[in-house]
Amino acid sequence: MFQLSILSPEGQIFSDMVDEVLLPTDKGEIAILPNHTPLFSKLDTGTLTIKKSGKANMIAILGGFLEIKDGVVTVLSDYAIKAENIEIAKANEAKKRAEEFLTNKQSTADLIMAEKELQKSLLELKVADKIRHHQ
Repeated sequence: MFQLSILSPEGQIFSDMVDEVLLPTDKGEIAILPNHTPLFSKLDTGTLTIKKSGKANMIAILGGFLEIKDGVVTVLSDYAIKAENIEIAKANEAKKRAEEFLTNKQSTADLIMAEKELQKSLLELKVADKIRHHQ
């Protein structure tokens, strides 16, 4: 087992000893096991899967960085939410608002914010769908 900490601007999302973690990096998905070699990597948007005691938990992440040092794995993400905390109706509504905003073509700053909101809601819906199919 090894220590895994996941942090986002909202605070600490997860901190516990785990058996394995699967992460989306900019080079593809990687698996981290105990005694992994030190590593620093850029994370991609996607699903982070935590395995502990035969159970798997998923967290949606929107980019960030991974550091493995001295047997501790730290994930710093721009946005992270546990799959069980995703509210599908709220994510669908955010997706709809962002899509409408993009079609109205506001200022550049508003456009960037709407694109980020759309990306975040699509990620949440994707992870929520994965959870539904694994239960």
